[in-house]
Amino acid sequence: EMPATNEVRARHIIVPTQEEAAAIIEELKAGGNFEEIAKAKSQDGAAAQGGDLGYFAAGQMVPEFETAAFAMNVGDVSQEPVQTQFGWHVIKLEDKRAKQPPAFEQVEGEFRSLLLRQTYFETVKALRDAAAVEITDADLKKALEPEAAEGAEAAEQE
Repeated sequence: EMPATNEVRARHIIVPTQEEAAAIIEELKAGGNFEEIAKAKSQDGAAAQGGDLGYFAAGQMVPEFETAAFAMNVGDVSQEPVQTQFGWHVIKLEDKRAKQPPAFEQVEGEFRSLLLRQTYFETVKALRDAAAVEITDADLKKALEPEAAEGAEAAEQE
């Protein structure tokens, strides 16, 4: 019953200044290879993979980056640098897809465990609610009764 979620696959080049990012966009417009430029100029761990960030869904990236990436069409390169807390990004959108939920066979064990756990807690609650507990120790009974506890506190304060 899980709905499919939208995912995108993007590459990025991240640099510290807007000017550097704008110059990279111009270089790309002139026919530069995104992956090679990312390897040479990007300042993050994805640079070695040509800036490839893989697939990600909404909520997995910083909002500014995510908004820009999800608004693009496949194959597009951002026309303006995108600023985030990490620097200035040039983004290339590689792909969009609807990520399908896993097949039941893949999650059957987890699902079974979840149902067993839920049934266990419901059973324990029902047993506790139906149990008639008699406390025979007078001191314990006194300590557990709210009125007795309030009365004892008032007596101690006097």
